Amino acid sequence: MPDVQKAIQAIMTAMNTVGEELPVAPARPVVCISRDCGSGGDEIAALLAAHLGVEVYDRVIVERIAQRLNAEPETMRALDVGAGKLRDMWLYSLMTGQNLSADHYKRHLINVVVSLGRSGGVIVGRAAHLILANSGALRVRVTGSLEICAKRLASAEGIDLDTARKRIEEVNHNRGKFVWDHFQERSNDPRTFDLMINTDHIADRKKVVDMLVDALKMVGQKVPDRAVV
Repeated sequence: MPDVQKAIQAIMTAMNTVGEELPVAPARPVVCISRDCGSGGDEIAALLAAHLGVEVYDRVIVERIAQRLNAEPETMRALDVGAGKLRDMWLYSLMTGQNLSADHYKRHLINVVVSLGRSGGVIVGRAAHLILANSGALRVRVTGSLEICAKRLASAEGIDLDTARKRIEEVNHNRGKFVWDHFQERSNDPRTFDLMINTDHIADRKKVVDMLVDALKMVGQKVPDRAVV
């Protein structure tokens, strides 16, 4: 087991509400999606969740952590946009007297993600693919080249290509830094995923969803027959 998984298991064991591992085959589908900005990962997550009849968990993770920390949701969202910069978290703790240290935040992040993993759903980002590595969840990385992702983002938001490139580089950097700061893993390391999809060449989102449903079956997860895209 990698060192990061040993650390996660140690944290989980020390927490009252999270003391045992998830079942090998979750009762409802569980998918962790890590994505590059502009790759279409968020859209794929939404389509997949609708197909499976489960929820998408993205910003709700931040809101639940805020509740557990008794912190202001707006402040937590601001930290989340900045990838939870450790210095900013320390300053927030210093100013408010609330414990928002990196270790404290990480404990609650793991707690929330594990809880969501038990209930089933499509979990977007927040290093869920590392936290649920031994849970039976399908771990997916959605990526794409800078140029094609920038063209998508520019078209979707009505901005020029140069602005789109800079935004993508900043967002991807922040997401990668979040994973490294908290788990000392590269966010794009193929060894931490079950499936990597480059949407440069697979642009049809529905076909990607079909691929993910087949992958879910291959890893032993139960997929509802009624699911329709």
